[in-house]
Amino acid sequence: MDKDKTLVSIIVPVYNAELYLEECINSILEQTYKNLEIILIDDGSTDNSFEIMKQYSENDSRVQSFSISNSGPGKCRNVGLDIFSGDFVMFVDSDDRICRDLVEILLENLGSSSEIAMCKFSKDIKKLAKGTKKVENQTSIFVDSIKSIYLPGFPSSGPVAKLYGKEIFSELRFPDISMYEDAAISLQVLSIADKVSFVDYYGYYYRFNSESITNKRVSERNLFIFEKTKIMLEFTNENHPEALDIVKTICLNDNDYVMMECTRSNTEIARILFERLLEQNRDLSKNLGMRKLVYTNRLLLKIALKIMSKIYYNDFVRNIFKKVLGVNNG
Repeated sequence: MDKDKTLVSIIVPVYNAELYLEECINSILEQTYKNLEIILIDDGSTDNSFEIMKQYSENDSRVQSFSISNSGPGKCRNVGLDIFSGDFVMFVDSDDRICRDLVEILLENLGSSSEIAMCKFSKDIKKLAKGTKKVENQTSIFVDSIKSIYLPGFPSSGPVAKLYGKEIFSELRFPDISMYEDAAISLQVLSIADKVSFVDYYGYYYRFNSESITNKRVSERNLFIFEKTKIMLEFTNENHPEALDIVKTICLNDNDYVMMECTRSNTEIARILFERLLEQNRDLSKNLGMRKLVYTNRLLLKIALKIMSKIYYNDFVRNIFKKVLGVNNG
């Protein structure tokens, strides 16, 4: 494979991102690797996001702009996946930014269009561009890949900070759910990949934006977490039963996070969601040793999660929780 002639497609879902969109797009256009196809997809923004996108399309032939109507980031990514023409594809969120050499570094560690390479990410801008830029781990076995993506620093089930060979998405698409669509197919992505490379490099800055769908207060959208869990467990049961306990642990951790968010809200939907997730976690943890004890006392759990919600968004604290509750402890 001639790396200099390899086309890399970068898909950016956009929704009301005018404050950070230019910074995001500029970080892509300024890549040291220049053979790029940049696909911007606006999801019915009510600010000036689409106008900004069109300006970039007019000024750089590598940039394409599209618009759909309020369909969610999963649908935006699917639109991009249906039209991209690159040998490799990357997803970048419209309020984030990437290091100028990220594409070059990840591409260097890919040998075929059925592989994945990923870097570390952080919400701390001071960490950006730090690391050895060397591969610290490579996996080709499904269970090992799952354990590795959940190591501290790496983007877990999120689609960002990863460069995918085009074969990964030759048929696979994000499900039609309004939230958690990325986590829902994260296992399928790893199952398809021949090899996954983990690069010690903080190449992706994940901005904590309170206006993004993921970070908004609990709403009925969060109920899609049950559909996400169903998709993950059914896929594992049918294709990788050896990983079932690990995947249950992942689902528990995802549920715990949403339960934590529920403790920050006094709405009826937050109360209902907390109770349903607690019930599911009690069921999921039945055969997971000491983990089931976490869900025995509802009041203590709620207090602990409320305390956690005040400190969780610190990188250091979040990585500690990853180690304590991580899939590598199973």
